[in-house]
Amino acid sequence: MLEIDRGYVAVALVLAVLGMLLGLYMGIAADNKLVTMHVAIMLPGFVALAIFGMLYRLWPMLKKAPLARAQFWIAVVGAIGIIVGSYFYVTSGSVPLVAAASILFIVGTALMAWLFVTVPRDATWN
Repeated sequence: MLEIDRGYVAVALVLAVLGMLLGLYMGIAADNKLVTMHVAIMLPGFVALAIFGMLYRLWPMLKKAPLARAQFWIAVVGAIGIIVGSYFYVTSGSVPLVAAASILFIVGTALMAWLFVTVPRDATWN
């Protein structure tokens, strides 16, 4: 079974390293063309996903909720879509992928909020 909290933190840490490497490259090359992509990697990719992982760790009953796995995949795919979409936006001005991924990430975040508010602290799921 997927350990959602560890999955979130693992994905977040990989994205943090990639975002830092991109930031280092931009600094060394004095080329800020990809700053939008850097921000997309670091904020939705690292910060938001790490926070979701920490919420699942701090409130373990959330992991057992029926919608937890769907929430994980919706948020992760949305965050990665935002990153890839931001690259296409910066390089070609294309908006559809980043827009669709943003909607997906919003749905994942809303689902996280829904789980946090509705799952009792001592819930038991069969």
